[in-house]
Amino acid sequence: MASIFVNAAERGSVSRSSEGTQLQLRGSRDGALFVADWYDAHAMEGRVFSANMGGVTTPLTFLITLANRPDAWIRVPDGTMILPLSAHVVLEDYAGTDTEIDMRIAQNDIGNGTSSAATVGPVSMRTDAPVTSNCVARQLATGDATAETNPMTIWRAEVSTANAAGNDAAGFHHITRAEMGYPVLVGPSTWELFVAATTTQATGYVIMTWVEFPERS
Repeated sequence: MASIFVNAAERGSVSRSSEGTQLQLRGSRDGALFVADWYDAHAMEGRVFSANMGGVTTPLTFLITLANRPDAWIRVPDGTMILPLSAHVVLEDYAGTDTEIDMRIAQNDIGNGTSSAATVGPVSMRTDAPVTSNCVARQLATGDATAETNPMTIWRAEVSTANAAGNDAAGFHHITRAEMGYPVLVGPSTWELFVAATTTQATGYVIMTWVEFPERS
């Protein structure tokens, strides 16, 4: 039977080496192995990206739901694969009724339609940005994008009341990868969000975060 040993290292400075250097494993004094979280490891590579739709004190005014007109989306090109990690949807003002939030994936790149670039991003969550995203982040399709291929809702919420003092929590949604059902988007594909009310449209902000790789067969 093979044995694996680690170097006990619980205090003091831990040496850092250049890329490609072979290192010994490091563990606690009882032999427990120290490992980086899988997502942290890719964030350190620069492969975690985020985009902001709406920024600072300028929210988006979300659109009435129409086919092929999402409010926020990430275009994944051929040759690229992403794992959506999380999304924040913050409704600043929702004076209408039955504000619906519908997050989908599609098996094609729906393009830009008539829309704007995301307020910010895609930006690497590693600040020196050693990797550049291949994805495109867009917002507010006022003209049709390409029709979705096999669209599927992966998360949904509904806010049935207008905002008022004391119910601000109803307008905040943090959507985790687990809640989205662990989607894997292989390009060409799209990760998209629709927000719409039956009367007055809400205003707010969206943050979409993902880890990105070259496509793997």
